[in-house]
Amino acid sequence: GVSASGKSHIGNLISQGLDAPFIEGDDLHPPSNIQKMKSGIPLDEEDRVPWLNAVKNEFINISKTSSKPYIFVACSALKYNYREFLRNVPDNNDIKVWFLYLKGSKELLQQRIIERKDHFMKLNMLESQLNTLEEPNPDSEERIIIIDISKEVDKIKEEILEKISMI
Repeated sequence: GVSASGKSHIGNLISQGLDAPFIEGDDLHPPSNIQKMKSGIPLDEEDRVPWLNAVKNEFINISKTSSKPYIFVACSALKYNYREFLRNVPDNNDIKVWFLYLKGSKELLQQRIIERKDHFMKLNMLESQLNTLEEPNPDSEERIIIIDISKEVDKIKEEILEKISMI
C-alpha cells in the first residue's frame, strides 16, 4: 500500500501476534532516497531498484535462519513489476511471497498523513504514490490479499490472521 496505509503498524502487530520476524522496508532505503522524499521529490525507478534489492535480500537472509513460517515486510511495492521482482526468489529457497495490499481511500490516507508525526513522507508525496500505484488484482496476480483499511485496527488484524491461516 501507499504511505499511511498502515504497513508498519499492521505488520508489527501481525508479526508480534505470530512471533514472526518483521522487516521495516523504510529502514532499507539508502539515505539519498530518504532525503529525496523528505524534500518532496518522488522516487524514480533508478531510486527504487537498490531499495527493492535490499528488501528482497533481507527477507531471503532472514528466511535462512528463521524457523518461523512467516516473515512480514512493510514495503510499498506499488507496481506489478516490483511485486513480481519480490515474488521471484531463487529456486533453492523455500519461500512463497504473498502480498497484503492495505487499501484505503485518498481521504483516509490524507487524514492519516496529517495526523502522524516524525515521518519523512509528507502529504505532498501521497499524490505521487497514488499515481504510481498499480492496484493489485487478485484475479490476475498471484498470492495477493486485499485488506480494507477503513475498519478498526483490531478488525484488520483479525481479518489478516484469518486469511493467512488459510494459506
